[in-house]
Order: sequence, then C-alpha cells, then structure tokens
Amino acid sequence: MSADLTVPRDCPSCGGSALENPPEVRSRISPDTLSVEQLGSFWGVTSRNDCFFDYRRCGSCGLLHNSTYLRPDLVANFYSQMDDNTAGVPRPLLEETQHRYLAALEEFVPLAGVYLEVGPDIGLAAEIAIEGGNFTKVVLVEPNQVSRSVLQQSMHEGMTVVVDSLAELDESIRVDCLVLIHVLDHLVYPRDDLVGLRRRMMTGGMMVAVVHDESSLLRRLLRNCWPPFRLQHPQLFSGQTLTVLLESCGFTVRSLRATTNTLSLRHLVRLGFSALGGDPGWTVRVPQTRLRVRLGNILVGAEAK
Repeated sequence: MSADLTVPRDCPSCGGSALENPPEVRSRISPDTLSVEQLGSFWGVTSRNDCFFDYRRCGSCGLLHNSTYLRPDLVANFYSQMDDNTAGVPRPLLEETQHRYLAALEEFVPLAGVYLEVGPDIGLAAEIAIEGGNFTKVVLVEPNQVSRSVLQQSMHEGMTVVVDSLAELDESIRVDCLVLIHVLDHLVYPRDDLVGLRRRMMTGGMMVAVVHDESSLLRRLLRNCWPPFRLQHPQLFSGQTLTVLLESCGFTVRSLRATTNTLSLRHLVRLGFSALGGDPGWTVRVPQTRLRVRLGNILVGAEAK
C-alpha cells in the first residue's frame, strides 16, 4: 500500500500520543502490504479479521486505537460499497435487540421531537422509534448506498430526511434523541464528529450509543482473536475511555451498562469462524435458533449539557 493512502493519528479522544507505547494488539496481516482492492475483502461484519492496523494505547487517556489509519475518503468509499450490515440475522431478532436500545433511551426522555440516527443500516431502530414515539422529524445519516436506497423507499415521506454523511446535516436542526448504534468505533475522527452532533442537540437531549467493550471478559478470553479487532474499527472503547470522550464533547454520562444481543445460532457461528479466518461454507446448515447473548458490548446513555 502506498503511504499516501494512510494518515497518522494522535489519540482521537484526547489528542495524546500512543507512539511511545508498543502495539498492544498486532495484526497477522499488515494492511501496508495490500492494495486498496485487497483491503476490500476484509471490510465487513463476517469477513476475516486477521488484517487491521496495530492497536496502541494512548499514554494519556488510555484509548486503544490505530495510530495509523486509512484516509477518510477511502473509508467513506468502503462503507458506501459494503454489503448489508444486518445480513444473516432474521429481522425479528434484530428488532428485539433494537427495542432494548430504544427502551434505554426512553428511560430518560420521551420518544418525541427530532430523532437523529447515524448509521441506521436499513432503519429498524428508526421504524420502532416512529411507531412507538411522537417525532416531528426523523433524520438518518447512512453512508451505504444499498441501505440508503432501502431507507429512502421505506421511511415515512415528508417526515424523514436521509443523507449520506455528517457533513450534509442541517446546522439549524435541534435534536432531542440521538442514536449511535456501533458507530463510534468506526469514525476516523470521533471527537470532531461528536462535537458537531452535540452542537445540533437540544440542551437536555439524550444520546444512546452502543460500542464494543475492549475491557470485556470476552475480549480477554479471545485475546487477539476478538472479532472487533478488524479493519473497520480505528478505535475500541472501554466504559472508562468512552466516558472520557463523551464528557469532553459536551455530554454527561447518565447510564453505562453491558448489552444483550438477540442473534441466531447460525450468525453466532459465522462470527466465530470470522475470528478464525473466514466462513467455511457449511455454516448455512446451522439452524437459526434464537439466542440471547452478551457479546462484550456496552450501551451508554448521555445527556447533552
């Protein structure tokens, strides 16, 4: 890979340096040895996770992150072209998990006013919010072409706005409910994006976010084979490092908890094999048995100060 395809990164939370620390998690395949086309095969939920940029820990705030990463325009192109992020999980199981996320949001504010979700995929959480809430406007930021097309066809006309990037968000909107489900792990510049999102929120508005927890028991058990160590994640949070970032961007953390996902046995087996190098093919014969499992994720509820 040409050096001009990557950018150096200070800590994306506090701006500190991690270069004095040795890599804590090393990739088996270095992205630097691959072309852009080859990197595309590692970009996906069930793709192999043995190729990523090494993770170092910030010497100031402790955030685990890539001190070198792909250029933002390349990242945007990968997300635009990738397959459906929800493929392989039956819709009722996905909806059950999304219901739990929105219930956490409703613990603090009514589901009303202006709803903003970044990375909604095909819009399951947004549909649940619209059906169970009293929103006057719904704004969805979805970079993936296929998912965005689904959203534009399925969402409530006149009430919903669908855009492909945070840069397209109207500066004048004032958001009451912000939803970021597995988004913060993926942003190249999460602090800048959070500051911009906070600027568009009502004081007292609530955000609910879900991230992978790099301090979880599952991560410690699986070590470097933990599935979230992958090319899509330029940083991975713990409850502590997530709180530090949010508090510095104008939010007050009100709740922090482990999450439970509802998945099929087949999808869980596929995720397991992705950690070992890829799907062997026969997993399509594994039954779609419903399971509730903890995958080492955390949910945070944060109020806009």
